Amino acid sequence: MPIESIHSETELLAQLAKGNEYAFRELYLAYFDRIYSAALAYTKVHEQAEDITQQVFLKIWEKRDSLIKVDNLESYLFIIARNAIFSQFAKLATQQKYFYHIRELFEEESGNPEASLIHKQEKAILERAIEQLSPRQQQAYRLSREKGFSYEEIAQVMNITKPTVREHMVNSMHSIRKFLLAYKNQLIALLPFFL
Repeated sequence: MPIESIHSETELLAQLAKGNEYAFRELYLAYFDRIYSAALAYTKVHEQAEDITQQVFLKIWEKRDSLIKVDNLESYLFIIARNAIFSQFAKLATQQKYFYHIRELFEEESGNPEASLIHKQEKAILERAIEQLSPRQQQAYRLSREKGFSYEEIAQVMNITKPTVREHMVNSMHSIRKFLLAYKNQLIALLPFFL
């Protein structure tokens, strides 16, 4: 989609490099749908596609000073999008591998008291991590993870916008991950006693 309001791509990039928020808005409106569609085609998950699209525009804003050197804006945006998609896949693959590894370590027969103890410890640590969140983050997290609500449903229940829900979820996951990493070594240290 050509940029209509600002006369040329070069002018848009020059204005953006100066921190012009109107130029950023023009860029966002012109390319959001296309980048989102490309991300959705690869991820097949609405929330992941939105997150990737937001990452692309965040990166553009953060690197706006160097945009004056860009020859082809569309190619530049799609290279950033491609890298964000690859990064997302790598992150998901790592999380999946880690999940399966931990699951293998902790999975035992259901009647095994050691496995039951470890499972209780895991749940208690996760619950403590959730309790560290702000009340609004807790509510968004529990609606999403425990009740399976979509971002749109959470927004309606909490009477907030979808981007605010997304922000609560991103902050929640970051805080929970940080909290759990602090306990990772303790849980792994317990394993030799139970194996």
